[in-house]
Amino acid sequence: MSRRRWLSAWGAPGFTLIEVVGALVIFSVGVLMVIQVSGTLGIQMRYAGARSALVVFANQQIDSLEAEPFASVTAGTTADTLTAEGMEFESTVTVTSVTQVLKRIDVSIESIDGGGPTYDVTSYTSAAW
Repeated sequence: MSRRRWLSAWGAPGFTLIEVVGALVIFSVGVLMVIQVSGTLGIQMRYAGARSALVVFANQQIDSLEAEPFASVTAGTTADTLTAEGMEFESTVTVTSVTQVLKRIDVSIESIDGGGPTYDVTSYTSAAW
């Protein structure tokens, strides 16, 4: 029984042009998929960085209000703008009197252009008993 060798047009073993083109097409599709995934990952990382900055800012707002004496925390709403990861956000801090010895603090941060992450947090501060 003889073994048959496949030979190219020049008589040497190798790949045909169709096989090489097919392999390049498959490789190109794989590279395009990796590029698309990396672009999406970059956007997600940018939003994650912005959301982390929003959490830090909101917690700083709450901590600063909780650190003040109870009598100096006045009911009302204040607004501020901030920038995180190149996106603009509006922060709203609302203090509401629940009882004579308890006040509610709401911090809401939203994207100005509507395309970024948002963050809301609520806390309470009370007078000494």
